[in-house]
Amino acid sequence: MEEKTPDPTIAEPAPAVSPPTVPPGPRPGKAAEWWPQALAVAAGICLAAVAVGVVLLILRLVNVLVILFLSVLIAATVARPVRALERRRVPPIVAISVVYLLVLVALGLVIVLIIPPLISQIASVGRQFPELLDRYQELRRLYEGLRQQYPELRQFEQEASGLGGQFLSGLGASLSRLPQRLFGLLFDALSVMVISTLLVARRRELLLAVLDLTPPDHRERVRVVLTAVWVRLGQYLGAKLTVMVIVGALTYLALRLIGIPSPLLLAVIVALCEIIPRVGTWLARIPLFVLAATAGWFALGLTIVTSIAIQNLKGLVISPFIEGSQLDLHPLLAFLSVLIGAALLGLAGAALAIPAAAALQVIAEEVVLPWYRRRLAGASSDRRA
Repeated sequence: MEEKTPDPTIAEPAPAVSPPTVPPGPRPGKAAEWWPQALAVAAGICLAAVAVGVVLLILRLVNVLVILFLSVLIAATVARPVRALERRRVPPIVAISVVYLLVLVALGLVIVLIIPPLISQIASVGRQFPELLDRYQELRRLYEGLRQQYPELRQFEQEASGLGGQFLSGLGASLSRLPQRLFGLLFDALSVMVISTLLVARRRELLLAVLDLTPPDHRERVRVVLTAVWVRLGQYLGAKLTVMVIVGALTYLALRLIGIPSPLLLAVIVALCEIIPRVGTWLARIPLFVLAATAGWFALGLTIVTSIAIQNLKGLVISPFIEGSQLDLHPLLAFLSVLIGAALLGLAGAALAIPAAAALQVIAEEVVLPWYRRRLAGASSDRRA
């Protein structure tokens, strides 16, 4: 048989090639999807840890922040007369010294005029202590008669006794820490004075330093906002002092006419408690009503009516005319700011809440609202296009 020779025109079939083996492990696509998610989770955990650290740091530095804000408030107030003296070509250091000297002289005059009568009235309260004790016994006998008629008052008496015991124990603990607190108060006052003086003396340099850290396109806006906040803070303290003096004077005249003992002492307490918005009024009424009760029921009723009338006059006429025109702050915003400040920082937060809210309102009016309006305008133009 003849052997068949292969035809060169016919190609032989190629050998089968097996697919390459893939090593075990995660697929590249899965790894590419997993890595950004892990990175985002890690970044979120780091940011949360940083936020917690910042909150803890702020809580530890609450006293420092309060001192700093109070220093800014006083510096903004003092800067107005200092600027007026500087316009008359008085050197800045001399102008600051003159203003602080006038403030110290005014405080000295107030102390000279008020402290001796206060001491005499406190001494008179001590001399009247037996009479006050007799009136207390009379009120006690009246209460005993009411308790016999209304047995339900016994539960109230037990609760009142418990609250009284807690109050006395807390008062004793506070008195034991009084020297330490007085030293801390003096140190804080000295710190506020030093910081406020430095802020007034270096206010232009500080403003230029902040503007240097700001992008050039936003420097003018930042300068306008900082100037507006500075002016509004300076207006607040002067307006607040004016309201305190008016309320104290009205209280003194009313108590003097009614015949309440120690009217000057009570008027000073009422005026000082005006520093704390909303809450200070009720704190001042505690000693006011206690001493008024010693003068009889009629005097107590007149004192209650007078206190309510003075506070309504302050809320409807005095504060809107003096503080409202200076701060331009809505009453609801002021009330909410006081509640938030009291919840965060206690009495100090309540006292500083309104100027802080006024500063935040300036930032909202000059920065946040214009930015939001620009975004709305841009979104509406995009929809039209």
